[in-house]
Amino acid sequence: MVLKNIKYAIRNITRPPVTRMYPEKPSELSDRFRGLQILDKSKCIGCGICANTCPNAAIKIVKAPIAPGSEKQRWFPQIDIGHCLFCGLCIDQCPKGALSSGKEYTKGLVKWHHKDMLMTPEKLAREVDLEKGDER
Repeated sequence: MVLKNIKYAIRNITRPPVTRMYPEKPSELSDRFRGLQILDKSKCIGCGICANTCPNAAIKIVKAPIAPGSEKQRWFPQIDIGHCLFCGLCIDQCPKGALSSGKEYTKGLVKWHHKDMLMTPEKLAREVDLEKGDER
């Protein structure tokens, strides 16, 4: 058994390493990768179909300003990414195409507390920085 392992190590010593140097060199993502959702507020009608189709009930429809600093409010989805499967059903079922899939999978998403994993409509629309969070 020991000789078999030594033989394997010697045979594979010339191969390039397979370790990904993640923070320094981001991984390449496929075109079909499903990361954090992106909300287009101009297309969203607040119908709630995304919330009804979510298998984990990670989406709630909440009132939020139409634009930063605006007094007018409408209904938009709010996603708890701590419970999200990233299955894409909300994106597929959106009748107006207001939700789409982004390429973020760790930057701005890894948090220490669960309450910080709540993606408000402002965060989903990228009106605030994902790493800093809400300005409120």
